[in-house]
Amino acid sequence: MKKILLLTIFTYFISLGLYAQSLQLSNNYGTVNNGDTITMVSTDTDHNFAIYIDVKNTGSKMIYVRAKKTEINVLQGSVNYFCWGSCYMPSTFISLDSISMGHNDVNKTFSGDYQSKNIAGLSIVMYTFFDQSNPNDSVAFIVKYIAGSGVGLEDSKPNVDISNIFPNPAKNNVSISYDLNGATNARVEIRNILGSIVRVQEINESNGQVNMDISDLTNGVYFYSFIVNEMPIKATKLVIQH
Repeated sequence: MKKILLLTIFTYFISLGLYAQSLQLSNNYGTVNNGDTITMVSTDTDHNFAIYIDVKNTGSKMIYVRAKKTEINVLQGSVNYFCWGSCYMPSTFISLDSISMGHNDVNKTFSGDYQSKNIAGLSIVMYTFFDQSNPNDSVAFIVKYIAGSGVGLEDSKPNVDISNIFPNPAKNNVSISYDLNGATNARVEIRNILGSIVRVQEINESNGQVNMDISDLTNGVYFYSFIVNEMPIKATKLVIQH
């Protein structure tokens, strides 16, 4: 009995280590929580956006941190890249550099850069920071870049009615109520914190409720997108807690 109890305790602490979050984000306005969305707007359709984020290791041990960008929806003709230690070409999605960070070290080298190139509208990019030896130890945030103050954005956006995902936090299943007002090309995507798509649900009816089984997904922060005519209508955080 004692051996079983010790094994259970050992397994429990291993699981805590796997899902512990060592990294914390902040900017000039304060803490940026895991899964937060930041919106940047310019009236100029030819604008160079730059967002700066400080990354802190709140854990007790040295880790080697890499950065990753995920293009949730990026307008064709625009350009985006990021810097983490070094600045990378737009074609690079995961930093080649891993930056060593000890307890309470703060790294201030990250920037997310977006050039609208006279393309008005909305682009959405997610940025993730993770321990290269334990990618589950990660933190992410989403940036919505809007050039031209959204001029033409509302006109091109499908006239749909989408509820928030529920429940959230979720355990085994999630649902979204919707009315696409006649649109037929729609789907829901769920991504993990590293940006990989872990669930896709195609939508075949113009209105109703989409239900998704997430019982096999591990605890943590995810992001879901409701996409209509290849345009994300919602891109929001989903927390799974079994």
